[in-house]
Amino acid sequence: MFGRAKTEADPAMKEIGLLGTDTKFEGAIRFTGTLRIDGVVVGNISSEPGSGSVLIINQQATVQGDIVSDSVLISGKVEGNVRAQERVEIFRSGLLKGDVFTNDIMIEGGAEFQGYCHMANGAGSGAESRPAGAPARGGRPSRAPNGGGDAGAPADGAAGESAGGPDSARA
Repeated sequence: MFGRAKTEADPAMKEIGLLGTDTKFEGAIRFTGTLRIDGVVVGNISSEPGSGSVLIINQQATVQGDIVSDSVLISGKVEGNVRAQERVEIFRSGLLKGDVFTNDIMIEGGAEFQGYCHMANGAGSGAESRPAGAPARGGRPSRAPNGGGDAGAPADGAAGESAGGPDSARA
């Protein structure tokens, strides 16, 4: 009775989940297969390392929390650390504020990344480098960290000079 459905779907047993555009979720999400986020998530998102999981964060989406997935594709906004055994991709419209632990990373021109990138074999496993929600201090942004709206900053750059050093970007 139930065996027939499994046999028919066996070649593509991957599950696909969707969190819609007008949806806000607060709490931890654990998933298998592929999960696409179009709405807002406040909390950690995780899957079993090595399961072939894919997390897609679309352009209008926002995630505030740590992420663990085999592959993470970011077109929206993420504030938290990302662990991906296989690959992290940050597309032009993407913003990532947090550290990345992965074997492979792609950052498209125009994307914003503020944090450190740790490239290592088996990056999806192991202890966290700092508590969840801790800011990525001393990160080197790939472009102006605030998206260009720093109207309140002094023109001479006196405020915050020691925070980022010579490699820091400033609007």
